Amino acid sequence: MSSIYFVETRTGEQKNQLCRWTDRLYLERKPVRIVVDSPAAAQLIDQLLWTFSQSSFIPHAVVNEGAERGQEPVAITCGQFPVPGFDAVVCDFQADLEFMSLFETAVHFILGDDPERRQKSRNLWQRARESGLNPIHVPYEGKQ
Repeated sequence: MSSIYFVETRTGEQKNQLCRWTDRLYLERKPVRIVVDSPAAAQLIDQLLWTFSQSSFIPHAVVNEGAERGQEPVAITCGQFPVPGFDAVVCDFQADLEFMSLFETAVHFILGDDPERRQKSRNLWQRARESGLNPIHVPYEGKQ
């Protein structure tokens, strides 16, 4: 059964949370796929993974549709196309439930300061429960 972590955050903190969750899953030795919605977002995440923490290094690569997966345990992809060999996915945008269910572990960010995205996350949570997936709520950890 797939587990989907619904992580509460704020828009300005999402990228840092994405890096932290990627690091956590990488340290658990899970091959991680990061899914973004644009080439610019892929470039930004690529840069952030190099600089977000002085104490960690996450080997990663940007993988384009149709390309072979490299040796890196973390891949950044633009879009929801098949790339075999990943146990976890961290979504920088609202990915499809069907796509997230292909992974053992998925991470979805609830943006508490964006009412429209927050409502979409509520709907996604409900659909995940109805589909028999394991949604896990992760409360906001920052300053309120």
